[in-house]
Amino acid sequence: MSFTQTLARLLTEGPASLFYHLILGLALEGLGLMALETARRAPGNRLARRLVLAAGLGLIGRLVLFGAAFAESQWLPAGTLLPPLERAVDLATWTWIGWAMIEEAPGLWLPALHTAVVLGIYGWIAPGWMSLSMQDPTFFYAATPSDRAWMLWTMGLALGIGGWLLSRSPSVFQGSGALGFFALALGALLQLHMPIAGTHLAPWARLGALTALPLWLTGAYRLALQTAQRVSGESGEAAEMWRVWSRGLLHALQAQGDPAPFHEALRAARMLLGARWTAVGLLQNDRLLIIAREGEGLPRAGTDLTLPLPEYPQIGEAILRRYPSFLTPEDQQGEAGQRLWQAFGMGTIGFLRIEPLVVQNQLLGAWLIGHPPENRHGLSRDPGVSRPMAELLAQTISLLQERERKATLEAALRSLQQEHEEQVQRLEARHAEERQMLQREINRWATRAAEAEEERERWRRRAEELAHLIEARASLPVGASASNPGAIPPSSPAPETAPESQREELILALLQELRTPLTALLGYTDLLLGEAVGILGATQRQFLLRMKANIERMAGLIRETLQIVALEAGTFQLETGPLPLTEIRDQVLQQLQPVLQERGLRLTLEWPDDLPPVRMDRDAAQQVLYHLLNNAALCSQPGTAIGLQARLNPEVPGVLFLRVRDTGGGIPLEEVARVFIPRYRATTPLIPGVGDSIGLSIARALVEASGGRIWVESEPGIGSTFTVVLPLFDG
Repeated sequence: MSFTQTLARLLTEGPASLFYHLILGLALEGLGLMALETARRAPGNRLARRLVLAAGLGLIGRLVLFGAAFAESQWLPAGTLLPPLERAVDLATWTWIGWAMIEEAPGLWLPALHTAVVLGIYGWIAPGWMSLSMQDPTFFYAATPSDRAWMLWTMGLALGIGGWLLSRSPSVFQGSGALGFFALALGALLQLHMPIAGTHLAPWARLGALTALPLWLTGAYRLALQTAQRVSGESGEAAEMWRVWSRGLLHALQAQGDPAPFHEALRAARMLLGARWTAVGLLQNDRLLIIAREGEGLPRAGTDLTLPLPEYPQIGEAILRRYPSFLTPEDQQGEAGQRLWQAFGMGTIGFLRIEPLVVQNQLLGAWLIGHPPENRHGLSRDPGVSRPMAELLAQTISLLQERERKATLEAALRSLQQEHEEQVQRLEARHAEERQMLQREINRWATRAAEAEEERERWRRRAEELAHLIEARASLPVGASASNPGAIPPSSPAPETAPESQREELILALLQELRTPLTALLGYTDLLLGEAVGILGATQRQFLLRMKANIERMAGLIRETLQIVALEAGTFQLETGPLPLTEIRDQVLQQLQPVLQERGLRLTLEWPDDLPPVRMDRDAAQQVLYHLLNNAALCSQPGTAIGLQARLNPEVPGVLFLRVRDTGGGIPLEEVARVFIPRYRATTPLIPGVGDSIGLSIARALVEASGGRIWVESEPGIGSTFTVVLPLFDG
């Protein structure tokens, strides 16, 4: 594929088509803006006004193409609507631009008539092409007879306009404009002789348009530059008065307390513009408040004049449109217009120029310039200086207002800062008093905490004494009767065990006495933690939580000890009956769930749904299962699984086997005989592989009291399995 064909395809494939239209639209926008600025500086420039119209219509054509492209992408097959429309819009656009560049061309009727003919022909051929393209999607618009007709038309039009421009007297568009149209003609010629197959578009015509628009932009730039230089030359003689105007505005900015800060600037403006009077007004709701005015026979300044805008609709409309306006005496007829001119010392109505004062899209007010009625010559034409003077005046007023706002804000800030300092002083004094009160409260609670710690230490020593007594008592056997599982019958004490019974009674009495102060201490601790008697600090709360934990631990030790003693003494009554173990299992698992989650343990369950009930007390069964599972949870390795199994053995009828398997590493052989003997950490080291020796001793006593058996089997390095045999309920 040649370079030219590659270039042509790049103008039609992928997003290049969108970029082409965007570039063309931006170029037309630039052409229109430069022409608009030229027309603003020189309102009598016919060429600039025509270029503004031509560029605007070209942009409208681009918008039509964008809309057609969107409609085609949403509802029609590709190429059914856009190809002939693009040729027609381009041809109409080049017609208007060529008409604008030829200053001797007739009025609007000629390009308008040509555009109507172009659109009429498009409307005639568009339905036929749409029907043809929908019947055969592989048929492309490029190189069709219709496309060749468009290209011939474009080439003829471009050659005619380019030749006309070259034949005229020198102008800004004689060279660049003619070259642009010749580029369009060359693009149309290439499209006729070198069409690109497989596309609906005209890449060579597009290349000609991309070449022509920069050339036309160059001509528009030269036109704007010449106009600016001409206007600058015309206003050169007014440079001195412009400096006086600027110096007057600077004086207004520097004036402090001057009742007429704009007098010097307004006087210079009146002389520069040849006006009879001039005034500056600020917009306040629907009124124009005159803050400065200057004229022949007028005072230097005055703020006693207010113009209600509803009474002066022409002035109000010019201000709201934010665009300069010029009113003739005929536009101001009426009582309101007469009052306005009388306020400035003139009995007859003259010409009035209105310059809105706008800064950063903020409307401040208006600058009014009054000319006498006899000075008609040239007043309808903008002299080219009133607009920049108005912009400078608006910036000056904005700076003055900003300075006033700043002074007001500084005064308010000083007042707020003084109030803030006074409030800070009051708060500091109050905070100092509160800190003293809190320090006294902290000292008081620290004293109470020390006393509570001493009390805890005393109870800890008493608990150690009890532990020694319990350890000595632990060697005694726990009796059970299989014939009467509802109670544990007391053993008949031998004469030589009388001292042992007395010691047992002493332990029971001492334990009962211990429960009362522990309950009181626990209640006071909860009361303090609930802040019912005062707010706690972080250190105080930590001390109290530590005290509560130790108190609850002591209460648990006492409760377990009393239960063991009750079991050994035979005073622990059991109510046996038919008991479904499944209900007990669910309650215990729910109770142990926090412990299992904390250590990351899983539970492997082997439990048939049709297990018969056992003959056992509900509370006793719940304690047995709880202590066995709690022991397994305490000694098992984190992240492992605990096994729970319940089953019947046909070879051993009338009983149910319950097994709990842990991963505690096993129990040494020499320690197996002492697994069910309670041992306290405060006095003796724990047995390896056992987590809760006191709970296991309670479990054994309850099982044997219910007519069952319990034993342990251990595998060194792996774990232990506790087996419980319970009698079934036989009715």
